[in-house]
Amino acid sequence: MNAFIQRLRRASWTWRQPLTHVPSQPTAPVSDLFCWRKSQDWQTFFDLTDMPGLFEGGEGQGSEATIVLFDANGRELKRQTLLAPRYKRAVVDVTSLVPVDKGVGTFCIFHARTPSAVSALGSHLAERGYLSYRYCGGPLRSYVHGNLDAVSLNDGNLDMLGGVGLREREYRLQHQLKAEINYELAIVNPARSTQSIDIHILSASDNTQIKNENVKLSSRAIHLVSMGSEKLDRRVVLSSRLIMARPLVFRIHNQTMDVFHG
Repeated sequence: MNAFIQRLRRASWTWRQPLTHVPSQPTAPVSDLFCWRKSQDWQTFFDLTDMPGLFEGGEGQGSEATIVLFDANGRELKRQTLLAPRYKRAVVDVTSLVPVDKGVGTFCIFHARTPSAVSALGSHLAERGYLSYRYCGGPLRSYVHGNLDAVSLNDGNLDMLGGVGLREREYRLQHQLKAEINYELAIVNPARSTQSIDIHILSASDNTQIKNENVKLSSRAIHLVSMGSEKLDRRVVLSSRLIMARPLVFRIHNQTMDVFHG
C-alpha cells in the first residue's frame, strides 16, 4: 500500500510531464532558446559549426542554418540564412543581426538538413552550442552553452518543446549570490503557453525575504531581473509550472563579466 501511495504521489509530478516534448515531424531540427543582448555595453555572438557534416565525414562545402530572432515578448523579429563552413567554426555576430538598436531577446538556430545517421536512430539534430557575450568592449568574451531542447522547426512553423507541469514547482538557483556583486538573471519561457513565474530573493544566512517579483512570460519571451549589489549574500528561488526554470546568470563586478547557467 505504501509503495502504491508513493507511485501515486510521484505521478502528480511526472505523469505526461516531460522535460521537453518530442517534435511532431521525424526530421524536424531542434534548437535551444538562446538569449541575445544588445546595447552600448553588450554584444552577443554564436559559434556556428557544420553539425550535419560532423555526421557525414565533412563531405560537401558546409551547410546552411536558419537563425530566428525574437524580441523580449517572444515576437518574431527576423529570419536569416547562415552558412556553416566545412571544417571551420563561424563566429556569428548576433548583435549585428538584431533589427533594433538595443534591448534583450531570444533566438534559435536550425540546421537545414538532418543527417541520415541521426534520423535512422529516431533522433533530431539539436543545436545547443556555445554563445558568448562581450561586456563593455572587453578583450575577452564569456561563453555559455545551450540549456535544453526548446524549439523545433516544422515546415517553417515553430513548435515550442518546453515541458509544463500540473503543479507548481520550485527551481533553486545553484549559485549563491555574493555580497556587493551585481547579478542579472535572464529567464526564458520555452513552453507553448504563457507562464507565471515568481522570483524570490532571500537572505542566504537566515532565508528572510529581500524581494519578491512576479512576471508573466509569453511563449519564447525573456525577462531580465537585476539583483543589484546588496551588502549580503543572497539565494534565489523560482516558482512556476515550468519543468525546469533554469535561468542564465550574468555576474558583473568591476567592469568584468561572467555568464553561466544557474
